Amino acid sequence: MIALYRYLLTSALLSQRYLPPTLIFLAALAVGTTSDNGPLQSSYAFCVLAMLVCTTWLTVSIVNHEDPTQRAITLVTIGSALRLLTVTVAVILTWCVPLLVIGLVYPIVTGAHVVTAADLAVGALGQLGAAMVGIAIGLLCSRLVIPRIGVAMLTAAAAILVVLLVRWSSPIRPIMIVLSDEKPAGANAVPLTLLTGLASLLLAAAVFATTRIAERRD
Repeated sequence: MIALYRYLLTSALLSQRYLPPTLIFLAALAVGTTSDNGPLQSSYAFCVLAMLVCTTWLTVSIVNHEDPTQRAITLVTIGSALRLLTVTVAVILTWCVPLLVIGLVYPIVTGAHVVTAADLAVGALGQLGAAMVGIAIGLLCSRLVIPRIGVAMLTAAAAILVVLLVRWSSPIRPIMIVLSDEKPAGANAVPLTLLTGLASLLLAAAVFATTRIAERRD
């Protein structure tokens, strides 16, 4: 598993497909949180949106960067499609860690906020939940499920709109609502923890569904 993780991480880094979604994430933070003087949690609600879009794009890019022949060779070597996809998700989550840190720090550096440990904790929970939902959408819109890239991108865009506009379609909208309210961060910790846990269940379901679909197509 460690060797597979190192191989996939190195392959993803060399492909440089992480650059466009990462730059979009940074640009979104610059536009949406620079010089913000409101509550810090509200700034983190915007970071949740940026993280959702970034991780969806990042996931599609990383999953698709191996051509079918190369993936078939890797799959034969590993012997388990589920293991291969799980480690791929671990690689994507690894790249999300520095993005999450930037999302926590940037609004503080560029704005005027009162900062507490509770604010940082709920901000991290919200962005982690968004990352997991974004990865789930990206997996289901990758080449493993939708071979045509045009259809996949339209589907991903539609899915992002659904999770943003339909309140209980995913944890994203509830997370943003919780972060945007005027309650203290400590009071928001429990609901955000539950919503992030729900996001992890959605990610696990997406991994299994993508694996089953890919196995049938292979």
